[in-house]
Amino acid sequence: MYLHHFPLLSELFGWLRTTWAWPGLEEVGRFLGTHLISGMIPAFFIAGAIAVFLDKQRITRLMGPQAPAWIAYPIASFAGAILTVCSCGVIPIFTGILQQGAGIGPAFTFLFSSPAVNLIALMYTSTYMGLGFTAARFVAVIVVSILIGLLMRLLFREPPPEAAPALLMAEEENDRTDGQTLIFFLLLLLIMLTSTGIFDRYLRPDPVAINSPMLTSGMIRALDFLLSKLLLIFFEITILAGALWKWFRPDEVKQWLKKSWSLFVMIFPTVLLGIFISGLLAALIPLTRYMSLFADNSIESNLIAGLIGSLMYFGTIVGVNIVSTLVHFGMHTGPAMTLILSGPAVSLPSVLALQAVVGRKKAFAFLLLVILLTAASGYIYGMI
Repeated sequence: MYLHHFPLLSELFGWLRTTWAWPGLEEVGRFLGTHLISGMIPAFFIAGAIAVFLDKQRITRLMGPQAPAWIAYPIASFAGAILTVCSCGVIPIFTGILQQGAGIGPAFTFLFSSPAVNLIALMYTSTYMGLGFTAARFVAVIVVSILIGLLMRLLFREPPPEAAPALLMAEEENDRTDGQTLIFFLLLLLIMLTSTGIFDRYLRPDPVAINSPMLTSGMIRALDFLLSKLLLIFFEITILAGALWKWFRPDEVKQWLKKSWSLFVMIFPTVLLGIFISGLLAALIPLTRYMSLFADNSIESNLIAGLIGSLMYFGTIVGVNIVSTLVHFGMHTGPAMTLILSGPAVSLPSVLALQAVVGRKKAFAFLLLVILLTAASGYIYGMI
């Protein structure tokens, strides 16, 4: 921190640290520093591309209300395995899918499964919790996500909102092949995966020898890593720009950017508000003080774990560390499974953002189903 060079800012910062709002502001700052660039912004660009460029008829055929359930729900459930997004980052992608004609059931199946489990999270879970716990987590996510989708479809039978006609022009009357559109989406996905850290282990070169007393070996490694990651992302964006220039018309690119921005304006403010509130709640309810509540595999302990996980903000990867630490402090594996299912899948920020997209009733119903079904999954796992 270099705030001592700015006395007014330093004084304001010191005052904020003494106020009731500091835990919420600290959580917002942590989110902006770790998830804004790496997760949220790429997610909004992917969501805008889905809404503008993806063939609406194809989505409707595979995940629409008329699609066979044995096709739509498995596709929606497994689609999230390739994404590394948090419960907030998945909201814009969910919105794009819903606006393009996906049925309400498969859309909510995707909404739960995508942040709850992905390839990186599974590998990370196996490292900290073991293969048995990881396999159970994967099966539980698939089952719970499909059950949530089916129940949401039973509760709310009205059709999903249609996309604006002006935004559907990009998928009509263009010369692109399906392969070119697929490459474009893979490039967007590659940028997201790179920014979220999937290639970090390959981007840590040995520190370069330097005769400067101002730089330590740790700082050199950090700078090398940051430069390598930025260069890789810049290279990927350059390839993406070339694909846009070669395969897309200027008006299509403009529609894509406009749609991405409109989703950002609609969703992101409520995400920040929810994260602020979650930070306040986390400060008021330190979990390690109440480990006795989770020492057994009772229905009550699983319901409490599901409620806490559904309200607090757990990162998809960081949640594994949190649950592993709580198990070390005495949490039973049943409530631990409940927490690792509900924590990354939904949070107060994502529920507030979801409310702006689908309305209060659907958002509350989704939250309630997540709490109940993840608690049931944790209870069953704890018994087994």
